[in-house]
Amino acid sequence: MSKTLFDLAKALLNATLILLALCLFLGWKLMAATEVVTAAAADAADRLTPLHTAVTGLQEEVAALRNAVQDGSSTAFAARFAQLEARLAQLQTSVSEMRALPQEAAAEAARAGAAELASRIIRAAPLLQDGSACSAPES
Repeated sequence: MSKTLFDLAKALLNATLILLALCLFLGWKLMAATEVVTAAAADAADRLTPLHTAVTGLQEEVAALRNAVQDGSSTAFAARFAQLEARLAQLQTSVSEMRALPQEAAAEAARAGAAELASRIIRAAPLLQDGSACSAPES
């Protein structure tokens, strides 16, 4: 009886250690994938930085041009420049939204990876509960 309990305890410890190793391995793979996605997101954000700087400079130039035109009292030019400034403001908003996209993509990839890991563990759980994953094959 004590040998059976001892063997059962060893089998339980073995199964636990194997499951722990599997979880650690999958977690490591998830973190590696997340690092790749995060690096790609950072690269995409760095590519948008010059565009953001150019748009900001363009907005400043248009504002200065508008002030110059307003000093000349030309209402038609002032209205056109107001429209141009509104378009530039929309472009600036779009660029700001685009800068947030890589971070959102990285977060979504991390959530998807975690969900995949959880689903694999859940699929393996019934095998562990009924003992079929640990039993010796029958001859």
